[in-house]
Amino acid sequence: MSNYSPCVKIGDEVVSQVMFVIGTNGGGLEHPNWQNNLKFAVKIQEKANEMYPGLFRPIILRNSRYNQNLADFACIIEVGATGNTLEETTGSMKYLAEVISEVMK
Repeated sequence: MSNYSPCVKIGDEVVSQVMFVIGTNGGGLEHPNWQNNLKFAVKIQEKANEMYPGLFRPIILRNSRYNQNLADFACIIEVGATGNTLEETTGSMKYLAEVISEVMK
């Protein structure tokens, strides 16, 4: 695995890793609830670590808000990287969907 094709093996399948990018108010723009977005991302990632260890890369915090100030639980989820195949990236989505479904119950 490299930074250009971050993968994880789940069962017999190799899929892309996913990563949350959370915007903050560090760049000076108003984003008063960014911590709630971070808490949501942490909750998703913790469940993913229980269900599918290695599916997530570490959460990245940025000094931009990426319009994440416009709605509750607004997050960017990056899927794989430039070296991942389409099959690897679409393969990880079923696992991500299962994790989100569990958290939203």
